[in-house]
Amino acid sequence: MFKKTSIKTALVAALAIALVSPVSTAPASAATEIKIGVITSTSGGLKSYGDAYIDGLEWGLKYYTNGKNAVDGRKFVITKKDDGADPASATASFKDMVGNGTNIIVGTASSGVALTLGPLAAQNKVLYISGPAKNDAVTSAANKYVFRSGNTSLQDFAPLQKIKPIKGKKVILFVEDNPFGLGNIFAAKAYLASKGALFEEIKVPTTTVDFTPFAKKAADANGAYIFIAWSNAATAGAMFTSLVQQKVYATARPITGLAGVDTYNIYGTLLEGANAILTNSYFPGVVKGKAATAIAADYAKAGKTQDLFTSTGVNAAKMIIAAVKGNKDLDVEKMITKLESLSFVGLTGLVKVNPINHTLIQSMFLTKLTKVNGRYVPSLVSTLYNVKV
Repeated sequence: MFKKTSIKTALVAALAIALVSPVSTAPASAATEIKIGVITSTSGGLKSYGDAYIDGLEWGLKYYTNGKNAVDGRKFVITKKDDGADPASATASFKDMVGNGTNIIVGTASSGVALTLGPLAAQNKVLYISGPAKNDAVTSAANKYVFRSGNTSLQDFAPLQKIKPIKGKKVILFVEDNPFGLGNIFAAKAYLASKGALFEEIKVPTTTVDFTPFAKKAADANGAYIFIAWSNAATAGAMFTSLVQQKVYATARPITGLAGVDTYNIYGTLLEGANAILTNSYFPGVVKGKAATAIAADYAKAGKTQDLFTSTGVNAAKMIIAAVKGNKDLDVEKMITKLESLSFVGLTGLVKVNPINHTLIQSMFLTKLTKVNGRYVPSLVSTLYNVKV
């Protein structure tokens, strides 16, 4: 019979052996899979953006690996979570993913969520590739763990340098009262104030159902331009209808971003005759190329439709592959170094990662909607290349 002290000694010795065992100290590279966490909206007003992003991501992971869905023999394992544009829900999902050993997390259409996840990435030293959330503060030189695969609000304004006159003209900033809308106010003033523009802000609560009071305020402002920043596809039609009913466009030329395919007919109809200025980061076929041809064929075969943020998902896939290729340890610091020197030709043309603030240097577009066979479709007016912020 063993004495108690002998049992204790044996347990300590066994524990010591376990702690120094080669199995317990094997690097993450021993894994045969690459875990990717996707957090974005697949419900609510941003659902169409999240769905397009995920489809683009999954297509890109397959396309850029020649159908293998693997890099260096390691398969991609994707975990997807719906954030519902709720930072608290996204935070819980992020922590679960990190706890399960995931060190690459991507996504979110919500700027509020992206602004929450960025600091978490730094705290946990994991790679976070945000997109398509646009608030400029999501990426900065202060947080090396955060990149983005889409464009910023400030980049949305870049094509407006072609718009004249602007000096001394009032621009009404009609925006959602949330991080996305407030980010657009910041971008508008940062870009247009130096050109002599004047501003009036109208912040609309995201829960608004009756837009009439806000549209009336816009009409009374008597601006030369009205910049509209609205991300909720579920209420965009009602919002634009109110602006038409209050005859806002009689004096104010509308400026807005060309949104998803579901809004083409809404925008086309409600902006008809208003000489609208439509900025854009992507629509199917805006740039010709190998990837554009391939995705058009694959989506047609699968019965899918490309959308505004398809390219953002595809970009994220290309970035993930670049980060892990030849990185046998899946070391996050090595991922960062690889991404900071990345450039590639994607669905929007040449794309480069800005090594300073981790934004993308990319093309932006001015577009128009034209009625073809009873439906409105986008076409390219002009391209602004290598837009850097």
